[in-house]
Amino acid sequence: MAFRGEKDATKDVDLILEAPEHADELGGALQALGFEINIQPPMECRSLSDAKIPTVSRGMRVDIFVKKVCGKLVFSEGMKSRSERYGDVGNLSLSICSREDIFLLKSVTERSRDLDDMVVLYRKGIDKVTLLGECQLQGKYDAILGGRIWETFLLQKIEEMEDAYSISVPWKGELRRIARQKLETRLVIDCIVRNVNTVQSLAKELNMAEPAIRLIVRRLENGGLVFVDREMRPNTITINRACDEYGTVMVEQPLSQ
Repeated sequence: MAFRGEKDATKDVDLILEAPEHADELGGALQALGFEINIQPPMECRSLSDAKIPTVSRGMRVDIFVKKVCGKLVFSEGMKSRSERYGDVGNLSLSICSREDIFLLKSVTERSRDLDDMVVLYRKGIDKVTLLGECQLQGKYDAILGGRIWETFLLQKIEEMEDAYSISVPWKGELRRIARQKLETRLVIDCIVRNVNTVQSLAKELNMAEPAIRLIVRRLENGGLVFVDREMRPNTITINRACDEYGTVMVEQPLSQ
C-alpha cells in the first residue's frame, strides 16, 4: 500500500513468490542484510504459518509467502493479471497487487492493522465485481467437498470494519446472500453424503422449506454434482462421484444468479 501511495509508511512488506527456491534465495539475501528469520515472530503472525518472516531489531518485517497467503488464498492468475509492474531490484522483479486483491488478502489475516488498511483501501474505491469474482475463483482452487466459503471470511471482516469505523458497505447484503446460499448448499451436500437424500428429508433435517431445497438440488443437478433418480418415489438424490470439483461447480453455477 505504501508503494501505491495509499499509506505514508509501513513496518512490514508482504511478498508473494511463485517458487520455494525463490523464497529461500530471498530469505538468504535478507539475512545477509541483517534480518533474522522467524526468531520469536509476533503473536499476530501465528496465522502466517506458511510465511518466512525476516525481522530486524528496529521493527521492520518482511512476510514472504509462496503461492498462498496464510495457507488459504491462492495467488491466482486473476491476481497476477490485475497486478501493476513496479520495477526491478537487482534480479527481483516486483509487481503490486490491485487494490481489490490487497483488500481480499488482508481479510484472511489476523493482524490488527490489516483492518485499518482495509478501510483505507475501501475509501479509495473497491470494485465489487472484481472482489466477489475473485472469491468465486478462490472457490475453484479450493475445489474439494467441504472447501472454504471465502465470502464468509470477507463478510466477517467487513462487519468488523463497519463496527470499528462506523461506515456502511452498500454491497454487504449481496455478499451475505451469496455466503448464505453457499452455506445452505454445503449443508445440503453434507446431508446427501450422509444418505439424507430426498427433498422431504433434507427439508426436515435442515429446517428449510421444500421449495428452497428443490432450488438448490436443481442447480446442483444442472452443475453435474448430483444425480436425481426420478423413477423412485420420492425422488432420491445422490452425489455424482465422477464430479469431485465442488468449487468449480459453484463458480460455473453461482447461486446468486
